[in-house]
Amino acid sequence: MKRCLIVGSGIAGLTAASILSSKKIPVTLIESSPKFGGRTFSFKESQSGDIIDNGQHILMGCYDETLSFIKLIGAENNLLYQKNLRINFLSKRKEGYSIKASSLFYPLNLLSAVCNYDALNLIEKFKFIRFLLKLPFISKKSLVNLSVREWLENGNQDEILVKSFWGILCVGALNASPDNASALIFYDILLRIFFKGNFASTIILPKYGLSESIINPAISFIKKYDGKIISSERVKKFTIDNEKIVQVKSDSNTYNDVDYVISAIPLYALEKIIPKEELGIKTDLSYSTILNIHIWLKENPLKEKFYGLIDSQLHWIFNKGSHINIVVSNANDISNKTDQGIIELAINELEKFTYIKRELMINYRIIKERRATFIADKNSLFDRPKSGTKIKNLFLAGDWTDTSLPSTIEGAAKSGRIAAENVMNEIINY
Repeated sequence: MKRCLIVGSGIAGLTAASILSSKKIPVTLIESSPKFGGRTFSFKESQSGDIIDNGQHILMGCYDETLSFIKLIGAENNLLYQKNLRINFLSKRKEGYSIKASSLFYPLNLLSAVCNYDALNLIEKFKFIRFLLKLPFISKKSLVNLSVREWLENGNQDEILVKSFWGILCVGALNASPDNASALIFYDILLRIFFKGNFASTIILPKYGLSESIINPAISFIKKYDGKIISSERVKKFTIDNEKIVQVKSDSNTYNDVDYVISAIPLYALEKIIPKEELGIKTDLSYSTILNIHIWLKENPLKEKFYGLIDSQLHWIFNKGSHINIVVSNANDISNKTDQGIIELAINELEKFTYIKRELMINYRIIKERRATFIADKNSLFDRPKSGTKIKNLFLAGDWTDTSLPSTIEGAAKSGRIAAENVMNEIINY
């Protein structure tokens, strides 16, 4: 039986390993870290004892690849599903607004959600709806050389619309500002959210910590099908002969009986094993930081599970009960502040947008993911590599590969599925 070695246990590696294991293909998954999940994991915070996430992940009903992976590993009940789209927003006046889909049938329920979004006036709502209705008829070629900002301006979307919705969505989905993000990639996201049915537009959140909700069930699933999973082992070298990997060396083992290899690690990590030129990779990606600020409170006045902040340096607040998790995307500049500077910024913004006061804070924890995602700008559109490489038995997976999606959990899951299918096709054609 042909064997597959998978390097990296993020969502891409776990998706590939789960699919191959379910098809009875022997899998060995190697992870350099002592924990599994890549950037998608949770851990026990030392002072509070609470389980917190390395970074909050929002899923949506249009995340077909992610939801298929979660269904495969039997983790559907570990998620909280909206019946209809609802996103709550807060303004600097501490006023709350909602984009809330009604019980009307799709797509009228989404149009009614926009009509009732009172952060916008009547003229702005008309511009918003007109822009949405034009989306299916836009030529993709017209967006190739545009940033999100340029596209929105061309579509008569003024600064209030950008600050009240489009900018929040862009930064959250692409981890890049509208000034830098690719209009084409953002366009594809909007089509998936607004034009694939009611469920596609809904928000899905993990019920527990990310490890408990997704990662641990994936590990258990792979092991159930006799897959081998190894942590704290770093791959150092691929030995190549006749355009094939014939040996994989780690810091503690040598693997000679490998027929196929899937690299499911970031490009900057892969380059430490093998030069990207040897793989035929031309891309040169830039990266963006995601900042998570966890704040424990004496009392928590927030009622909803999450909020978007309108025109703030903070972007999202997730309500965990005893504490809140603030998420700041596109955070390269803010993350350079000291921890004290970051918490001061967070408290000042919270006092503007909410009834959370400085004296309510008990403790805080700041987590900086420096290279959380690549920046999905115009330059990244055409140079992202396919799964197949110049090395015949090496396949790439990861949200940075050519999935046509931004650097999200959905892109990672899709890349893992593609890599797994490539391996299965090779086995069939062998």
